Amino acid sequence: MDKKRVLMTYIESGMGHITSITSISDNLKKFYGDQFEIIDSYIMDEDGDKSLKSWENFIIKQTKNTNRVRGFGDFIFFFLNMMGGVKFMRATHRSVFKKFTNHCMEAFKKRNPDIIVSTHYFLTFAALEYKKKINPNCKVVTYNPDNNVHCWWDDRPHLFVVNNERAYNEAVGKRKFAPEMVKKVDFIARDDIINANATREEYREKYGIDKDKFCVIVADGVYACGKARKVVDQLLKSDKEMTLVFLAGKNQKLFDKYTAMKESGQVKPNIKLIVLPFTKEIYEWYKAADVFITKAGPNAVLDSVFMGTPVLIDYYAHPIEKATTKLFIDEYKVGKAIYNPKKIKVQVEKWIDDSSELKEFEKNTSVIDKHNNGGKAIADYIYEESMRPEVVSKKKAVNN
Repeated sequence: MDKKRVLMTYIESGMGHITSITSISDNLKKFYGDQFEIIDSYIMDEDGDKSLKSWENFIIKQTKNTNRVRGFGDFIFFFLNMMGGVKFMRATHRSVFKKFTNHCMEAFKKRNPDIIVSTHYFLTFAALEYKKKINPNCKVVTYNPDNNVHCWWDDRPHLFVVNNERAYNEAVGKRKFAPEMVKKVDFIARDDIINANATREEYREKYGIDKDKFCVIVADGVYACGKARKVVDQLLKSDKEMTLVFLAGKNQKLFDKYTAMKESGQVKPNIKLIVLPFTKEIYEWYKAADVFITKAGPNAVLDSVFMGTPVLIDYYAHPIEKATTKLFIDEYKVGKAIYNPKKIKVQVEKWIDDSSELKEFEKNTSVIDKHNNGGKAIADYIYEESMRPEVVSKKKAVNN
């Protein structure tokens, strides 16, 4: 018997959607690798389709805009809600953005999947259109990596998986998803995170970080276009002894700026500045640090907590990241939210003098155990979906 084909769809909009689909793929291969033909596809890139690549670039640009332009993200969500939410999203993607949807459906058709797995609203929408218009027997599974359920997610029948109770209640309440299609799992972790079990001291030795100095890592998503620069500039003014790690990500301009500052001797002698480009093993740096300062990107915050390192959230760009702040700071109490860079400097200096509060936050990170991995549950749900009876299309029924 031919194995069913499971298409794992990768798209860049920040890195969170990619790390989430990687986690699901890792677990599906681990537990059901002999049951399926698993296809990992950077669906927007790998066919050389200019339309799909331009659409991904458009999405990336808007992601950057939400971080660069204060209020832009809130306005977009307000506007879409006011215009009718998911119904408006479907209408625009069938008209204004029809070309991109059609090209994505063609990419799906080329791969002929039995199941499409998505972690991004656009790929879920395109998958449901593919199911409707091309292959009614194709199953669609969505994992929502966010900590809420916003109006972009398509509520048509398919398996929709969330990672916390608040998101589940929002899906079946405010968003009117059919309860039987929504499942809640624990947070998912990719294999790289699960297998990263060295101590803080061991990672500090690996990366040449002083074991006796306070270490803070600052990031701002993969594009470093939020408050990271202002926070780093404030911390560089401190008279306290510290190691300051700045993750510039894909922001070459900031990487070059702070590298030049370091190499030209402009950094005060009490501060060891380390500047990193996009780094796949960044979770090891999280573990090496005493605190991670970041915007409220759901996956970056989650990875830090998985590694047992408290977070200080310096910015949220829109309702998705606001929900992350509420969940991790207000409910799980794994850190603080401070939005003023000068006040962040004051707080870090207080922690350098007295780390007792930070140690409490660190203890609270244990509420989320990377070994209690929701990825296994999602793999189980995908397997269960694959065993459900196939739908017979009306066209096929007539032909029969």
